[in-house]
Amino acid sequence: MDHEQAVKTAAVERYLLGEMAPPERDAFEEHYFSCAVCAEEVRAAAVLTAGMPAALQEKVPQRVGFRLWWWLTPQLAATACAALLLAAVVAYQNVAVIPALLAPRSANGIITLDGLTRAAGPKVAASDPLVFQMALDGLGPVSRVRVELDAASGRQVRAGEMAAPAAGQPLEFFFPGSLDPGHYRVVVREVPAGREIARSGFEVVK
Repeated sequence: MDHEQAVKTAAVERYLLGEMAPPERDAFEEHYFSCAVCAEEVRAAAVLTAGMPAALQEKVPQRVGFRLWWWLTPQLAATACAALLLAAVVAYQNVAVIPALLAPRSANGIITLDGLTRAAGPKVAASDPLVFQMALDGLGPVSRVRVELDAASGRQVRAGEMAAPAAGQPLEFFFPGSLDPGHYRVVVREVPAGREIARSGFEVVK
């Protein structure tokens, strides 16, 4: 799948809504690892949905005391209608659309992998969006890297290529969907040589 095909078929939206057949989903996942535009759209959507419940709580007006016709006040009526509409959208997404992408993490929450192979690594809730950043101290003069996600058994769960970060900048990447509870390892390699640059682990918990 190329970028033009992804745009024409609304691949990002259909992917997040779970409307893709497995072959098409695999092709799109392989594509956005190498497409910065699609990867950013998927990542932004995942992070946005993670922050929606908190945003909703801030906008719902708190009722003080009791007045039978409190909602007739124009300002409160408009705010209440907007809050109810937003609540309906969030409830529909929670129940029927993208429950796997919702999480209590704040909108700017990115999981940092420190690269220590002997450390237990950060703990990630099974419902959290899998958005990571990782320092690449040993990165040579390459333009692309390969990111591999392995389970504790050694089985490769996700893999794909993406643009290498600028010198001194961490690598930011996003894994689609959710993972079963357990320990996982991320390995970053140079492309095309395949030399390992960095690795780190994390744990998915219920």
